[in-house]
Amino acid sequence: MKYSVGDIVKFKLGSGEIEEGDVRFVEKKRSGQILYINSFSRWAYKVPEKRIIKRIRK
Repeated sequence: MKYSVGDIVKFKLGSGEIEEGDVRFVEKKRSGQILYINSFSRWAYKVPEKRIIKRIRK
């Protein structure tokens, strides 16, 4: 799936926690996309595309 700046997504962290946030930057690599996300809990994350659970409608 393609993601773009401003999309709101639900994603899984390495610890197993699930967070929600908005995409601020998308980095494209051979292995897939890396998304830089500002979560609603005031943390910023660098998340590989395979950890995205779903896109949330606005």
